[in-house]
Amino acid sequence: MIHNLAQKIASWLGQELQQEERAAVMAYGLELLLGAVVKVVCFVTIPLILGIFHQVMAVLLASVVFRLAAGGAHCTAYYRCLVGSLVTFTCLGFLARWLPETNIPVQGIALAAALFAVIVALIWAPADTPAKPITGEGYRRALKIISLMVALCYIAVTWFLPLRGDLVAASALGLAFQSFTVTPAGYRFMEWLDVLLGRLHSILISGKGGVNNAA
Repeated sequence: MIHNLAQKIASWLGQELQQEERAAVMAYGLELLLGAVVKVVCFVTIPLILGIFHQVMAVLLASVVFRLAAGGAHCTAYYRCLVGSLVTFTCLGFLARWLPETNIPVQGIALAAALFAVIVALIWAPADTPAKPITGEGYRRALKIISLMVALCYIAVTWFLPLRGDLVAASALGLAFQSFTVTPAGYRFMEWLDVLLGRLHSILISGKGGVNNAA
């Protein structure tokens, strides 16, 4: 739907601006913009309705910050990325709200997540994809260092700042999940999830489209 809408808007703009030769470029940019808007709306409204907005934001923040440096696997189409990440982060948000009610210390969860992230950063980060390869050795080394710094800074933040237990648990789950997507097992899991969502899409909705390789 977003793909077709972007195409139509770009075609109209190309005709109005008399730049029809740039319609494909405008369509691609519009598709990315519309996709980003839909993601923001979904990640704000759904957690708000479910009463786990702060938990999901903590999961999302920790995941995104580590992902920017460490990379990781993701789905190969926009709608799969949106559905997969929304379901995953929502489940982690509910889990984070429940964990402080148990006898499991959230600081221990945070420390375990950070140590896992350090190990992943040392061995596998940065992890790229065929669509977005990391070619420069210097750039690769810099991303590895930043990945390690993110994990170490996370330990300092969660251990020395007075944060709510559910938010600490949420950020730890977000960091741990994103670290998992950097590993070979994480790539296999995301490939399986991508295929599963693709099959569900073909069963429930006719036609395909969307921004490929959208993270």
